[in-house]
Amino acid sequence: MAVYFDHRIEAPESSGVPSQLTWHPVLPVLAVASNSSTTGGNVDLYLQQGEYVESCHLERPHPPTLLRWHPLKPVLALGWENGEVVLLIHPVGHQTVLPIAHTACITLLEWSGSGSRLVTGDQTGALAVWKVDARGRLQGNHLVKHEYNKPLTCCIFRPATPGDDVAMLARASVSGDESALDMFSWKGAPLKMGPQEGLAFYVSTADGKVHYVDEHCKTSLLLSVEGAIKKLFYLEKREALAVITETLMLSQYTLGPEGGAQEFMKVKLSSKSGQNVNIVWTENGLLITATGEQVIRLWDLERDDNYVLPLDETLGFERGEMINCVSYCAEKEILAGGTSHGRIAIWKMVVLSGSSRGDNKAQWKLQTPTEIQGNVTQLQWGSSLNLLAANNSNTVLILCEHLMSAHFSQQVAAVQLTPTQLSITQFATGAHLALQSEIHIKGVCVTKDSVTVWSGKQITVYELTETVLRNTGSFPCDSPIVTVHGENLYTVEPNRVQIRTPQGTVKQLLTFSKAEGNPVLLSVCQYYLVVGTDTAHIRVFDLSRRDAKAHCNAKNLADQIANLGALRSVKCNANGSQVSILITQVNGRPDHKVYFYDVEMDTVTHFDFFVGRPSSGISQQEESERQQFQGTELSGRCPVSHFWDESEPRLFVCETVPISSESSSTSVLDTTDVSVVTLFCTQEHGLLLQDCYPKPSGLQALLALDVPYYCFSCKPGERDLNVPEISATTSAPAHPTQQPKGSAAKFPHMVSRRALRDFVGLENCEKATRDAMLNFSFYLTIGDMDEAFKSIKLIKRWEIYMCCMCERQNPTLNMTVLGILYSPISESNRDHSESYNSLHPK
Repeated sequence: MAVYFDHRIEAPESSGVPSQLTWHPVLPVLAVASNSSTTGGNVDLYLQQGEYVESCHLERPHPPTLLRWHPLKPVLALGWENGEVVLLIHPVGHQTVLPIAHTACITLLEWSGSGSRLVTGDQTGALAVWKVDARGRLQGNHLVKHEYNKPLTCCIFRPATPGDDVAMLARASVSGDESALDMFSWKGAPLKMGPQEGLAFYVSTADGKVHYVDEHCKTSLLLSVEGAIKKLFYLEKREALAVITETLMLSQYTLGPEGGAQEFMKVKLSSKSGQNVNIVWTENGLLITATGEQVIRLWDLERDDNYVLPLDETLGFERGEMINCVSYCAEKEILAGGTSHGRIAIWKMVVLSGSSRGDNKAQWKLQTPTEIQGNVTQLQWGSSLNLLAANNSNTVLILCEHLMSAHFSQQVAAVQLTPTQLSITQFATGAHLALQSEIHIKGVCVTKDSVTVWSGKQITVYELTETVLRNTGSFPCDSPIVTVHGENLYTVEPNRVQIRTPQGTVKQLLTFSKAEGNPVLLSVCQYYLVVGTDTAHIRVFDLSRRDAKAHCNAKNLADQIANLGALRSVKCNANGSQVSILITQVNGRPDHKVYFYDVEMDTVTHFDFFVGRPSSGISQQEESERQQFQGTELSGRCPVSHFWDESEPRLFVCETVPISSESSSTSVLDTTDVSVVTLFCTQEHGLLLQDCYPKPSGLQALLALDVPYYCFSCKPGERDLNVPEISATTSAPAHPTQQPKGSAAKFPHMVSRRALRDFVGLENCEKATRDAMLNFSFYLTIGDMDEAFKSIKLIKRWEIYMCCMCERQNPTLNMTVLGILYSPISESNRDHSESYNSLHPK
């Protein structure tokens, strides 16, 4: 699950009502135009959390009309109502006013694909083409100026014609491809290299005409339609042009090699009369419109299909709520719609099993809305960080997607509900608390005595009792990750880990050499801290004494793991003997293996979830026993999370999801089909599969393994029946920042527990029984029935009775136990005949 952090722009007092906004395609820089009755028109730049860039302020007595970022460089083209065009460079604030080419309101600003050309146009029909160098600087006067005598409305550049890939041909030639070699020789056909960017473009006018301007800036009339043209789109797969008029008439034209255009489709798009229409075009052929209705409309031009996506009142939308604007993020496959009631509707693309992207409307899943208040009139995704900017008619907010934080430790669980709120569950006491933080929560770490949250700029520590959360420390810290052990906090900075008090005082530094890199991952289990770095090193520290001590030497995993790009996650087991590792490959894709570093043996092994087997040599089992891995549903999968039990060092669990091929990217991971896989990990026996089962429906993600339970975050309402629901009034925090609104407010339980397979019916057993049952499960897994008998005889008779009576819940385990109890006594356990006889049910 995800939430959106919103940051209001720090607009200067001189700015007025925002009228336009646009993101740089790559950099996290937002340009906002505004109009003020006192100062006129303003253009300002803001960073990703709304920070104002003071050096880049522009002010004119007339309003700005258009904003367009250079596709690569931090250069913003600004068009004004009086015909002025300015180039603004971020962050220095240098301004270049283009030579006078327009005397009327600027209606066109468009950059070519690589930014070497800039097209400007105005209300009178004057169009100018400008040349820009590789640094985004203007080169002299305009290259050409055309007069179309009608207001210019749209301009799009035609993509370059594909040419021969010279680098690919060179590689093929070296490898012995004679046809590729001939293309470089004088005897072969001349090498046809396409232009580096498309310099030809189409421009439309208010009288319904579309003109074609080639790379030499020569213009010709291409086609005419009825009415003013509102939008132009180029369909690259079909090499076709789509034209939409003010009356929402959509026409499509095939484009001939010599500039001709032939209409092949014409349709009237549905709309609500009298409303402004917001139109978005996606690269995969979707045309999306918002026309002030309770739905958005989508036309799939490649499949000639259309459908609507409505709002859902059960998710928090209101009757009569209208969608004013839309924006699509291709990288994340998210569609956002801004509503008249100050909400942002988010639809995510969901790939169904056996289907392809975009083939039916059922793939769009509406999420819980994000509320920003006001009337949302404009949305835009942008930058390489995929940030969303929203204009709510009063100000602009920048929204950043954040996966909900969650953590489980020492019988305490915390799950994020909103950007500033956590749900806290104490399983030891059954208490349930709600924490309302004063900061945006980017991470949380809990212990039995504390809850620590951080925003990337601030850390706050709360003391946790059965019914109270009390703020005991808050201090500035820009560490992106934090972990806690006892009363110590562990934060990171370049080349070291800081050990702090809850008030932020640094008590000790754990330094890393330049070769070892910067710490980027932290995890604590019992008395052991494992640290992962940006150079793929790991180090384990012993925290059992007053000062942290190195538990082992630094390990360079890049020497052991082929194709390692970066560490994704590292976890340590309860006695510090094993570290599990998830990695990202060099190509940026998640690896389908879980790696295990044996601290004592200084070796790295793995379990490969794509083939469903451990690495060769890790297990001493016979070949017939190894086939158990092949028979499970473990193949063709990829691990996404992993955990060790906090008290049992042998027991490991991870979540896996299907991947379609060994080279699959993150975007094709099917997170709707999650399996929970439990393994025993020992030096003597290697990796042993203990259990594998599909994640129960209604649960979100695995939080921890805490024998005898798996702990999951869950959807609101899917609470664990073993934990009584406690009203927020009985567990109301003492600190005012944690007090929920309304004394009778209730907060949903966000954690659910499920018993391990061998503990169904024994969830409340004492520690001795739990340890005996774990040993029984382990020896049963390796096939040592004699040792399994020795373990099971330690379990109290009434617990065995309970286990046997719960056959409906756990028939496999019960039949195994009964088989042991009633089987003939082997030579190795005849000495235990007295215990054996005492265990026979009578």
